[in-house]
Amino acid sequence: MKEFILMIYFVVVILIGINSFKKIKNNKDFFIAGKKAGVLQVSGSLLASVLGSSAIIGSVNFAYLKGWAGSWLLLCAAFGMTLLYPLINHIKDFKGFNLPEMLGEFYGNNVKQLASLLIPVAWTGIVASQIMGAAKIISILTTFNYTSGVIISGVVFIVYTILGGQLSIIKTDFVQLLFIILGIVATYIYIAPQPININPLPLINNTFTPTDILVMVLSYSTTFVVGPDIYSRLFCAKDEKVMKKSIIIAVAVLLPLAYILTRIGIYGQEIFSNVNIANNSILLLIAKNKLPNIISITLYFSLLSAVISSADTTLLTAASLFTQVFTKDLHNKKSIFFTRIFIVIFGLFSLLVAIKMKYILSTLLSALAIYSGAFIIPTFIGLFGFRVKEKVVIIAILSGGIIALIGKKYGGDIGNYISISAFFINALILYIGKKITD
Repeated sequence: MKEFILMIYFVVVILIGINSFKKIKNNKDFFIAGKKAGVLQVSGSLLASVLGSSAIIGSVNFAYLKGWAGSWLLLCAAFGMTLLYPLINHIKDFKGFNLPEMLGEFYGNNVKQLASLLIPVAWTGIVASQIMGAAKIISILTTFNYTSGVIISGVVFIVYTILGGQLSIIKTDFVQLLFIILGIVATYIYIAPQPININPLPLINNTFTPTDILVMVLSYSTTFVVGPDIYSRLFCAKDEKVMKKSIIIAVAVLLPLAYILTRIGIYGQEIFSNVNIANNSILLLIAKNKLPNIISITLYFSLLSAVISSADTTLLTAASLFTQVFTKDLHNKKSIFFTRIFIVIFGLFSLLVAIKMKYILSTLLSALAIYSGAFIIPTFIGLFGFRVKEKVVIIAILSGGIIALIGKKYGGDIGNYISISAFFINALILYIGKKITD
């Protein structure tokens, strides 16, 4: 029965991709869904992208360890979205397809090319980790083993992303969001009546300090202010009103979900003790041991939807940006063809990592640290009209990214301070560079 439901689920996703393929007439359709998306599509896609399995499982695990402080993960996402709202006035008239193109308009083509090269490297790690998550869920739901789960999930989202590009993604994201919300809410409703007998830690405590919050805001919230995946969703909107309403809806949904996921994690803390979350998911343990069969199946499909909704967005982002490195421009006729080729290449490489090369996954995911330190400051100030010579921006990007990566690798309080310094050093280089070159 579970295999049949899973098959229907994947068939529906592929059919959406085929339907979208028939509607693609030009590059605008493939890369930004024709810039015709309405509020439900954009807000649904924003939320589906934010609520990946790492955010959902991570919030529950975080709450298991730190009590109500676990809510900071989604609260920081909502905060980042809130900061993004006033920036809509600065991006609403942008005619390009992605964030590196915007950086190119601000600072020049070499900056665009550098961003188009660095971001896909980091995003490949996300795709691989999402495939691994999907495979684990498929192996729980069905008789398929882990390797078969990797192949099935990977092939499905590679195929429908190739077929319909953003048109496929923005349509499937809304459907997947419904599954995500249903699974999380059903789980919460079931566990909510059960009292909490432990004393959960407050939002700020000795294991999660104001410094930790600052680091999370700088490294996580900021990715929603100027994130390439977030902007790719907004660029699909048909007008400014759709962008703003979609952000409001996304924030309105994230706030209660922050509470719900944290409450589930605290419930996990109540019933499980001394679980090593490096190798386990508290949410999956709850699904396996405490939920009725129908709710656990719903939750599994919710998590599968969360995985795929993040993986497809990330895959298209990585492939399209890498296409820019070779074609210089996504507006020419060959860009869709090359992007589809890179979707296959990045997708298959991610499959290989998930099956045979897990040892490099931590390296790929560590590369994510580069993004915040490298690109947040130049993008943010660029939106407000700051301009400086290309070579200065490139030095700032490389310096900020490397310092942020060092902080990530070092870890602990010192690592946090190093990560924070990346933003200030990036800004300082840009400021001094402008003073010298003006």
